[in-house]
Formats: sequence, C-alpha cells, structure tokens
Amino acid sequence: MDEPELAFRSLTRADFPRLVEWLARPHVARWWESPSDRAGVEEEYGPSIEGTDPTLLFMVAHGAVDVAFVQIYRMADNPEYARAVGRADAAGIDLLIGDEAQCGHGLGPRLIGAAAGLIWAHYPEVAGALAGPSVHNVRSQRAFEKAGFVALGPVSIPGEKDDEMILHLPRPTAA
Repeated sequence: MDEPELAFRSLTRADFPRLVEWLARPHVARWWESPSDRAGVEEEYGPSIEGTDPTLLFMVAHGAVDVAFVQIYRMADNPEYARAVGRADAAGIDLLIGDEAQCGHGLGPRLIGAAAGLIWAHYPEVAGALAGPSVHNVRSQRAFEKAGFVALGPVSIPGEKDDEMILHLPRPTAA
C-alpha cells in the first residue's frame, strides 16, 4: 500500500488553535520551546504570516489529516544563531509532529526530506540545510540522519536550555 502524500501549505491564523494544541502535548512541549497559548502563538508566528519576519511556516497534511508543523529559515536572517552554529550559508529546519502516535513509523524522515526540498526551492543561494534538535532528543536526531543529515556536533546556543546537536545536509549537486 502506498503512503499518503505529504502536502505542505502555508500556516494561517486559522491553524493557531491546532498549533496551540500540539505545542501543549508532552511529546512536543518537552523539546519545543514556544508559546503554549493563542496570544503567544500570535506573537511568535504572526509576523511570519504578515511577511515582516522572513521565516516560512507550513502545516503539513499526511493524506487528508494535518500532522505536522514545519518552519524553514535562512541562517543569514538569524545572525546570532548562524554565529553560534558556524554556518551562515545554510537554511534551518524546525518541525514537530503533532500526534505522538504518528512518531516512530517513518513519517519524520519523509517530512524532513520534503522540508529540505522546500529549502532548495525557496533558498537557491544556500549551500545546505541545518537542524538543531536538543542533544537529548535522540529520536529527532535519528530521523534527521535517516533523511541524510550528518551530525556536526553539539553547540551551545545562547538562550536555549539544552545544547543542540547540529545536523547538516549539503545541497544536492546536479548529476
């Protein structure tokens, strides 16, 4: 049986209640330092929806069901983070799977691969994609590795509670 397609669409304010719900779930809240109420989600993600923050935000459906949230961004647009990770020539991926029952069944690596494709399409100038899950989030690290990312090592990020394991995927070259 074929896997349902992953469909990315731009996040809208109508998605905020679902995002608030997901951010409050223990398997997400443990790793995702983000607001957990509607006002905080508006403050955090509203500027990207309005276009005043260049981060691109997506809801992802697996078949007909929304299952994940993804954000991609150029490191050059986040200079403090770029300095900390040492890669201003890349773009970052942050993601969460909202339903814990969907975790551990191969959705993560598929989602990561598709998100990397968005980076290549939206940011033709970047040399690679980066992810920085907590050094303690081994499940996330494995998903990125299954999607082809290679661990560069742990980095301390100012303002983050945990060090991050920086994982890198170079931009594919034409054959």
